[in-house]
Amino acid sequence: MPADPSGPPTASTSSSGDAVTPRDLKVKLSEQRLFIDWKDGKRSEYSLAELRRVCPCATCRTDREQQSANPLRILRADPTGIRVVNARLVGNYAIQFEWSDGHNTGIFDFRFLRSLANPH
Repeated sequence: MPADPSGPPTASTSSSGDAVTPRDLKVKLSEQRLFIDWKDGKRSEYSLAELRRVCPCATCRTDREQQSANPLRILRADPTGIRVVNARLVGNYAIQFEWSDGHNTGIFDFRFLRSLANPH
């Protein structure tokens, strides 16, 4: 008998949710790294500089799309030296970083982060 979609989560839906639900999340500003222990037992580590390069905000996405569509590429300066100075949770689904250059519009949802992850 199929599970009632309005009822409580089944083991299969619960375990898939565990894959994108942090059990513990740490931003180490001194190392410029993000560490996530997921509820499914996996662990992921991210370089904050790499996260800046894949920032999901509309401005950064548009910049990346324009760069890839233009045969004459003008490469932007690498954000080396730009650091995360603050971070905050957005609801229970994402994290948002504030960068030393003032950029703070990217919201990194946990599904996106997990898709980038190399579990340890």
